[in-house]
Amino acid sequence: MKKWCVALVSVLLFISLVGCQSKDEKPLNFSGKGDHWSTKVIVKSIGDKKENKKINLTYIGNDLDSVGEFEFKLDAPNGQWGMGAIKLDKEGKFEGETNMNVSEKTSKSNQLVLHIEWANQSEEIVLENK
Repeated sequence: MKKWCVALVSVLLFISLVGCQSKDEKPLNFSGKGDHWSTKVIVKSIGDKKENKKINLTYIGNDLDSVGEFEFKLDAPNGQWGMGAIKLDKEGKFEGETNMNVSEKTSKSNQLVLHIEWANQSEEIVLENK
């Protein structure tokens, strides 16, 4: 009887531990392209109220040397993120990342809107989950 009770408690403990594991949610991949910029944003959920957002920007315009310092703002239904006074690398690329508290998780059906300003120019790109 004692062995049976130990076995039952062990099984129940195992089941409760497996049931409490968090699901590994797949990252969401948003992308979009404008006349001068191409971008990807990867959104990873970190618990219920926090997300990691990673942005990859690529200048696809004709005059890379004219860009200089630029800034971007990313609007999402659950918050806004931006950076300013940043520069592209020699290949015309920029990568940035942030962990941010959010009111709700980003969903596949959301659209993100990227605003970029550089050298007295601006562009707005709608990003969709791919």
